[in-house]
Amino acid sequence: MRIIKTAIYIAILILGLQEICSQTLLLDDFSYPVRDSLEGVGGWFRSGANSPFNVKVVTPGLTYSGYAGSGIGNCVLLTNDPNGDIVLHSFTTQTTGNLYMAIMVMVDSMTQTATQGYNIGFDQAGGTTNLNTRLYMQKVTSSTFKMGINKTGTTTYTIGNYNTNTTYLVVLKYSFVNGNDNDSCKLYIFSSGVPATEPAAPDAFTTVGSDLPDEGEVFISNLYAQGAPALANSPVRIDGLRIGTTWNGTIFTTIKQISSEIPSTFSLEQNYPNPFNPSTKIMYKVENSSNVTIKLYDILARELRTVVNEYHNPGTYEIEVNAADLSSGSYFYMMKAENLSAGSSGQVFVSVKKMVLVK
Repeated sequence: MRIIKTAIYIAILILGLQEICSQTLLLDDFSYPVRDSLEGVGGWFRSGANSPFNVKVVTPGLTYSGYAGSGIGNCVLLTNDPNGDIVLHSFTTQTTGNLYMAIMVMVDSMTQTATQGYNIGFDQAGGTTNLNTRLYMQKVTSSTFKMGINKTGTTTYTIGNYNTNTTYLVVLKYSFVNGNDNDSCKLYIFSSGVPATEPAAPDAFTTVGSDLPDEGEVFISNLYAQGAPALANSPVRIDGLRIGTTWNGTIFTTIKQISSEIPSTFSLEQNYPNPFNPSTKIMYKVENSSNVTIKLYDILARELRTVVNEYHNPGTYEIEVNAADLSSGSYFYMMKAENLSAGSSGQVFVSVKKMVLVK
């Protein structure tokens, strides 16, 4: 096991992690090998009974022109067999402000028995299950459907219809609002283009249902515990998942592979420029096929955001980090790579470096 640490970094990182406002909380382009279940890779875990109807990783991934997650890796397939698996992924718990989720969505077809159901949304942090901000699909015909948003009550659907075999960019938004049971959920749907700023009017909006005390997980459901018929056997594909606290920081985060040449070792390079304001780039090298995470921390070891959370093939990569929401000061970023090459199970690479933001 190859681990890069220094005494000062160990002292910083063993301090308790606490939540703090951030931009990108989770990024996953499902760049994993084709597999029968998403469970167990990239931080995804299963909840509930182990069903034979899994959340699958399939090829190819979805594409949407101009979106940062377009055409990267593979995608997940929900076959919508009744009572299939549900998987979840944690992110830094949020209790105030706005929370966004951006995804690409394609519905393959609507079966004769399909009515309405959901495949993705937010969940409370920790062990409390409270699925919310659910993206609903409602069958209109075998080739058309509506999309809707459901906080924790009834579903509000879009006025217009959408087509099967078409990739849409979908953004879900949960807003914490002072008062009782008035937090809002908004749904934005795009068939072309990627707006640089949040549109003034959503495609669907609701405040109906109980407010959430916090949000700390995303769920993907293969028709888990929704009853029948819901979206029975209507395949849905999801890709390019990004979760954050701002429109820009959620939608425009991307990873670039700048070389496919196999490096001789894992490495995390110094960000450049450094000092920086407000954006900087981080380059890193992956020796063997690995699950790679890069996280950003403040000087007190509080986790600010997940910059990278991807399965990587060997090569050299680069990610741009926008810190416009942070104050001037010193920060640390840590790369962790679980080596998945043959015969090296359990090997972990860890490296930490310091960056300086000057405004």
